[in-house]
Amino acid sequence: MNVFKRISIASVCACLFISCATEDKNPVVINKPIVKKITEPFRYHKAIEVKPGLTLDIVSWGRGSNSVGGYLVLRSDSTHLNYRSLTGELDGRIVDAWDMDLDSDGNPELYIQSKGEGEGSYLSMYIYEYNESGSNQQIRFPELGSTLRKGYKGSDSVYVKDGKLMREFPLYSTGDSASKATGEIRKLEYSLRSNSLNVKEVQKIQD
Repeated sequence: MNVFKRISIASVCACLFISCATEDKNPVVINKPIVKKITEPFRYHKAIEVKPGLTLDIVSWGRGSNSVGGYLVLRSDSTHLNYRSLTGELDGRIVDAWDMDLDSDGNPELYIQSKGEGEGSYLSMYIYEYNESGSNQQIRFPELGSTLRKGYKGSDSVYVKDGKLMREFPLYSTGDSASKATGEIRKLEYSLRSNSLNVKEVQKIQD
């Protein structure tokens, strides 16, 4: 093989290498998931499928303030073509909503959890029990008594565990103006009987 042939082969190989390297450097386009934005005055939306054909849509709205507003619950029973709604005033902003049958009576309850703005982020709960026809009854979320409220400054955590409604919050010292965290956490359990919520302290644990 003469020199010219060697140079030609080397040139072709170099061109192929550069071409492959160039192609490898081309950016890979990844399609990002489309996030649906809620337009004003709406702030929150969650759809809960209670069972096939029965869906609850929870919506919050408001203008001019993030600390107050309103909420709307739309009940769509497409199986029986029964559509109902309810509305109420909202304190704070909705952070979660879920359904469960806490008293195991066959009529599910809807729980809407909201928290206030600023330090403490105090808890508010809006609870409704629905029957088969679509009628609802509001269940009052009980306030903390003097004993359970001692050392309370908000920052609640609400969750469901083993079919039970649980609530935890950190405790603060009450004997001085600084009101520092003690490192303890109060844990409460809620039970539902005859459309009335009852609360008891399960334990007070060290954080």
